[in-house]
Amino acid sequence: MEQERAFDALCHPETVRVEPDSYAQLAAARRGHLGRIVAQLHARSRVPRVCLYSLSVGGHEPRHSLDATGAFAARQSWKVGAGQSYTDHHGATDPEGRPGWCRVRRQIRGGYADGVVVVTHSVISPRPDEYRRQLDWFQEHSAFVAVVVPEVQEVQR
Repeated sequence: MEQERAFDALCHPETVRVEPDSYAQLAAARRGHLGRIVAQLHARSRVPRVCLYSLSVGGHEPRHSLDATGAFAARQSWKVGAGQSYTDHHGATDPEGRPGWCRVRRQIRGGYADGVVVVTHSVISPRPDEYRRQLDWFQEHSAFVAVVVPEVQEVQR
């Protein structure tokens, strides 16, 4: 299939091609899963419990990011427990190697939280393959990822 596209592009360079946006697909899957989990929790008369997660730059406390994620959780009427805010240093690559992210996942795995709120998807990972792996992990553990600034802005009609 990829070879056919390359050959077609070579033979017809004037044709406009639009590459699929991998983040659009990931965003749609993430939003759908979030909606299902939150609906299941509400059906059991449970308020979703979330962790807040952010990256610090230059060793500074990411207060603005944590405030934004906390405000988002409050608008959704989700509960953020005491001590449920986690940070890691910006620049750490693999999410699974970050202590704060590992604590978030332990909270999920232990049943102390139903999801995590981040400002942008790139806080989890700027790489689509890593981001997808993390979303898959949350789905496997019946938990969700909420993003304050969506991966892809929806078009208003």
